[in-house]
Parts: sequence; C-alpha cells; structure tokens
Amino acid sequence: MKIAILDGFTLFQKDIQWNQLSDSDEILYYDRTDSKNIPLDSLDAEILITNKFVINERNLDLFYQVKLIIVSATGYNCVDIQACKARGIQVSNVPNYGTFSVAQHALALLLNWSNAVEIHQESVKKGDWTNSQDWCYTLKPLIEWQGKNLGIIGMGNIGKCFAKMASSLGMNIYYHHTKDLSIPNCQFVSKEELAQISDVISLHCPLNTSTDKIINQDFLAQMKSNAIIINTSRGGLIDSHDLAKAVKSGQIAGALLDVLEVEPPVENHPLIGINQIQITPHIAWISFEARTRIVKIMQEILQGFQRGEKINAIV
Repeated sequence: MKIAILDGFTLFQKDIQWNQLSDSDEILYYDRTDSKNIPLDSLDAEILITNKFVINERNLDLFYQVKLIIVSATGYNCVDIQACKARGIQVSNVPNYGTFSVAQHALALLLNWSNAVEIHQESVKKGDWTNSQDWCYTLKPLIEWQGKNLGIIGMGNIGKCFAKMASSLGMNIYYHHTKDLSIPNCQFVSKEELAQISDVISLHCPLNTSTDKIINQDFLAQMKSNAIIINTSRGGLIDSHDLAKAVKSGQIAGALLDVLEVEPPVENHPLIGINQIQITPHIAWISFEARTRIVKIMQEILQGFQRGEKINAIV
C-alpha cells in the first residue's frame, strides 16, 4: 500500500526515523503540505497520515484511492469525519500517547510561575547574585502550593495525571467533568463553584461545541483575583480577548498557556506580550518518549488495517 505522511516534521524531527513506520509499504514523506499545492504523487495514496493538515470535503475527493486516514494525535478535528464516513473511509487517531508529558508540562508551567525559576537563573547569569549585598534575594514573591485549591476542567487521563502531580504538592483537588467520576481525594463541583474556589484552574478537556470558549468573561468574573489559568489542551477553550482584558485589569493574576486558538498565532495576538501571561509554543506533547509512542501506535493501526481490524477507529 502507498502511505503519504502529509506533515511529519513536528512528529519525527531529527530523532525518529519516519521510514520505520512500515517495512512493506511505499511511504511518501512531506515535512509540511500546503492545502493549495498538494503534491500530485500523494493523490493516489491509500493511507494518509496527518497531524494538522486539514482533510475536508473540498480536498477529500482529490485523494481518490484513500481508504484509511490516521491522525497522529488525539484530537481529530482536522478531518471531516462525516465526509469520511459517507465515503467509507476509516479514520483512526492516537489517544493516550502523551498523558505524562502533557501533565508534566502543566506542572512545569505551574512551578515556574510559583518559583520564578527562569527569572532568577537569568538574574544570576547576569551577575546579580555576584554583586548582591546579601546571601540571597528574590525578584518576585514565591508561592507554596500546599493547601491551595486546584480546579481541573476535564478529568480524563491527563487531568487525572496532573491531579496526582498537584496532590503530591499538597494541593486540594476539585474538578468539573461531564459527570461525577467518584475519584478518591478529588471533589466534583459545578463549573461555577470551581471558578470561585480555585487558586489554579487547569484545562484538560477536548474542544467541541460545549467547551468552545468555556473560559470567557462570565467565567473569569467569578475567579479569585490571585488565581491563574493553565491551558495545555486546546486554544479555543479560551476567549483570548476576554482573558487579555481580565489579566490586564487585575481581575485574575495570570495565565500559563501552551496552546492558542490559531497556531502559529497571528501578529499582534491579544495574549502575547502581556507580562502576566506566559506562553510556550505547543510543546507539552513533544517529548521524545511521547512521539515514540505515537509512532508505535500508528504501526499498530497500520498492521491492524492490513488484517482487516479497525484500531482506534473514529469511523
């Protein structure tokens, strides 16, 4: 079979070989694919692998041989599922590959905020400690998380993993989900109560019609003035203009983000450049270990497809 990897650069980079994906299939590899200039030699591929390249009603007919689409990620909103279903095309995704990596990045954002690691190490590098009159100094107040309240929206695998990490710091764990999961040492609350009691709110839910801009002016107005928001899930969960206004006005203390609604972000994005908003470029998922798991799971999907088995099939 012919496989076309349409946007493999962020997944494979220089440390994972894309040709290990299959020994028996012809593989076409592209770092990136422009939707306006799709390579002609990919059009007869029977299997497409995409991460962010959008496969929709407009371009799906161009891939006239496709029988399987693999989304090399958990979220599959880059593929028109209904259009694929109508054509009998299997779509499979890669769930649970980055649970620990994403939760770890959320923790890293949280601890960098509370302990100002980056600020202080840069200060020492500049010679501030060498020239200090005292044996220690701080450039901003440090925060201890023991006894503070963490609110999690979306208590799936990543949410649960982050809850355990935060619990080890002595934080009290509250969560809002589609239902009460009866998780030991975690309290299920309404979205409104979670906003009101949390010192930290971390988003770990999918982006869909019910969660689109779930963090908006109304939600932010209920939060504590010293509270922060962490988002390592999907940028569309947050109304960027409402969040920018809330942070600038001091309505909340800040935000720690790894995702934005459009990536790469547009110039003059309302959240970039605000001192109390720290942003990393969608890297929570990208550890070597997590990417290795993605490749392994895709291999399993391909092998299952050749046996007539549907693995991780959305349709």
